[in-house]
Amino acid sequence: MKRPLFAASATLGLWLAVIITSGLALYGTRPPPALTTLAPLDVFSAERAMTHLQQIAKQPHPIGSNDQVRDYLVENLLRLGGDVQVERTIGSAQRGRILNSGIVQNIVATFRGQSNNRAVMLVAHYDSVAEGPGAADDGAGVIVILETIRALQAGPPLKNDLVVLFSDGEEARGLFGAQAFAADHRELADRIGLMLNLEARGSSGPALMFETSNDNGALIREFARAAPYPMASSLMASVYKLLPNDTDFTPLKAAGLSGLNFAFLETFQNYHSRLDSIENLDKQSVQHMGANVLALARHFGNLPRAPGREPDLVYFNWFGSQLFVYPVWLVWALAFLAPVAFAIICARGRKRNGIAFGKVAVGFGSFFLQLLVIGGGTFAAFAVAKLIAGEFLEGDTRSNQLLFAGVMGVGVGCGLASLRFLRAKLGLANLAAGQLFAAALLTLVLCFLLVGGSYVLQWPLLFGMAGLLFTFWIPERARPLSELLFVIPALLTLVPLAYMFFVSLNFNYLSVGADVFLLTTLMALAVPLFDRLVSKALATVTVVFVLSAFLIVSGIYLSHFSAEHPRRDSLIYSVNADEKKAKWTTYDNAPDAWTAHMLGDNPRRQVDPEFAAGSDRPLLSAEATLLPLAAPSVTVTNDTTADNIRSLTLQLTSARDARSLLVRLPGELKLLAAGWNGRFQPMQGDPKSNAPWSLRFENVPAEGAQLELRFLAQKPVKIWVADTSPGLPTADRASPARPAETIPTYGSDVTLVARRYQF
Repeated sequence: MKRPLFAASATLGLWLAVIITSGLALYGTRPPPALTTLAPLDVFSAERAMTHLQQIAKQPHPIGSNDQVRDYLVENLLRLGGDVQVERTIGSAQRGRILNSGIVQNIVATFRGQSNNRAVMLVAHYDSVAEGPGAADDGAGVIVILETIRALQAGPPLKNDLVVLFSDGEEARGLFGAQAFAADHRELADRIGLMLNLEARGSSGPALMFETSNDNGALIREFARAAPYPMASSLMASVYKLLPNDTDFTPLKAAGLSGLNFAFLETFQNYHSRLDSIENLDKQSVQHMGANVLALARHFGNLPRAPGREPDLVYFNWFGSQLFVYPVWLVWALAFLAPVAFAIICARGRKRNGIAFGKVAVGFGSFFLQLLVIGGGTFAAFAVAKLIAGEFLEGDTRSNQLLFAGVMGVGVGCGLASLRFLRAKLGLANLAAGQLFAAALLTLVLCFLLVGGSYVLQWPLLFGMAGLLFTFWIPERARPLSELLFVIPALLTLVPLAYMFFVSLNFNYLSVGADVFLLTTLMALAVPLFDRLVSKALATVTVVFVLSAFLIVSGIYLSHFSAEHPRRDSLIYSVNADEKKAKWTTYDNAPDAWTAHMLGDNPRRQVDPEFAAGSDRPLLSAEATLLPLAAPSVTVTNDTTADNIRSLTLQLTSARDARSLLVRLPGELKLLAAGWNGRFQPMQGDPKSNAPWSLRFENVPAEGAQLELRFLAQKPVKIWVADTSPGLPTADRASPARPAETIPTYGSDVTLVARRYQF
């Protein structure tokens, strides 16, 4: 009677140990405590830094409306002893058939060091989106820099210069400030030894170093040495290179600068909305970013020479902020070690544990069966939860955290049940060896495809192989502890990564799919342990499913939109000045309760270029009351043709003082070059594409903007010209104000007036 009770207690103890270890792995990623204003003057204090937000993040301040913020920053930089300049210039960014430009006012401050070595540059953008006050994005980056300079001034002077760039227009579809700074300062690579760019994609969480310049070997070693709380991984950096996402770091990196890019990502639901407020900004996140930036500014600001370019390194946090760094050659050395370890496992297991190569081969195939079983159960749970909830909230809300845990719990239950079945058919040793072999092959594939992410599987795999081999040697009574110890590296690596997928990808099929793969791999790396955890198969799996169902039901109960967790929607009022008609338009898949007031019961989804200034995107729209809004005017100031190339210069103005101008040209036009207000550049759109050319100008001055076009001679040319102003018209609107449980998506809640011209 005692033995079953003892065995049950041991199994429960193992479950608790796995859960506690997983919890500690997540806890280790938390940012450090925030320091108060009582902290020493030469130390970074989040509380001191956040006092600036009362002036910076009182209200939205997008490009063209942030003069008060600019003046406040200039005043503080001057007070801190900087040589400050405000550079009014044109920023421009081209991608495919889209050219976005705008007038920006970059703030550049230089703090002289004791020697004339290459400077350290701190970068953050001081504009916000129109939809929110930008306390985190990028008020947090701005205040971190201000507090960093103050703390540096309280200590010994730096040897190297410190340059501050507060860029403008980052949010305006083109990173205008950084683009202009890079274009106007061609000597940057010679002058700047290192840049640190500060960003935010949420309001909380650890400040992650998620991107580096190329050939980062020396830079990463210095980062690991100097930062007090380095949180980074070469996986993040490797994946980010493959994504289309950009920050101010992108054009500066392209200009030849070396550097590190930082951001915190959690509470994404606050991003680009009114919820990006001072109240929602986590002081601990500010402290984490600031403590690292201050330490790095001191370290690099006193180095006799900037770090050179050396081959990229592999780096990651295993627990907390301890950064492990090693060269890529070690990846291949460890890759060679894995088959050697597997051969030893098979040889030892064949003698003492009944390993048969045929059953090991079946065990190898069972990994993919496990993937299907776990994936099927997890996706089914996700689909049922979404069907019941109707719509999930955005971000890592409490409801989504519960749903995520519950859905993955269903996957755990399915995996345990499948594992028990396979163990009965193949035997524990054959199943464990076969699944380890599958994990080894996947690790090798990862090494070839994404060497920066190789650590994710490589170290857990080696510990898993060592654990299985050790299990073959030791007596049964010692095996539970051994199995637990050898799975700890996998838990410390994979559990935080699974949560990172949930945070960064949102709660959807993509993040769930990525975590299904991680869960299947975790079970493959520790088959003996998970087999022990499910020793009472029916009871254990039942408990797992019941707890998972409870978490899912709790998440569904909390999953409703409110003022704290609003739904994003979109609405645009557009006028076709030629036809004297107006429409309401939405980017959404379907109207919600509020937008339906304007769109009515039967909005039509169609390509409607007359009301989208020439766009060929299908949108939901409905007729609206026409309001007397003036269309933008266009004047030809130059029109010449030479060698079959036509040069056309237009002066565009907005009678409504709109903030943005948009010109769309027909897709068949052979556009060679274009530019706003003198920032002329070649246009390199896909020649096979027939999409319209889109040329946008932000922060339009009172006198308007000048557009230069160069194209293969074609007469006449028909173009759409539109101006866009923030806000929706209030006259004759049969709808209540936007309810608190909704917020506008990026680019929503604007009024557009378009007219077609022919030249």
